[in-house]
Amino acid sequence: QVQLTLVLENDSYYLMVEDQIPAGAEILDTRLKTSRQDLEEYQAAAPFKNGWGWWYFNTPLVLDDRVTWAVNFLPAGTYQLTYTISLAHPGEYQVLPARAWQVYFPEVQAISAGEKFVIETGD
Repeated sequence: QVQLTLVLENDSYYLMVEDQIPAGAEILDTRLKTSRQDLEEYQAAAPFKNGWGWWYFNTPLVLDDRVTWAVNFLPAGTYQLTYTISLAHPGEYQVLPARAWQVYFPEVQAISAGEKFVIETGD
């Protein structure tokens, strides 16, 4: 499971959050019949399983290489966004930084640190 933490010092309008996935992995999109169906969107017994503040965000846009969230208004605070990836091919990969920006004020943006990601064989 991948977890992004977003910290806002001020209220933000029309915010986008985008996270690239490493080349050896793929995002599990539970809206598709080909993905695992035991991963529920919401569980009453664990309401914060998907992170904190996820209810502010629109349904994430899941693409082959990234996942993107959009929100019209987000109050100042700390938020957690999560999604699940499947590890497909062993190797060492570079993870590109996650980005957050305001659509109408692109000078207001943030970029996380990039890092290396290692998928090991199950031997």
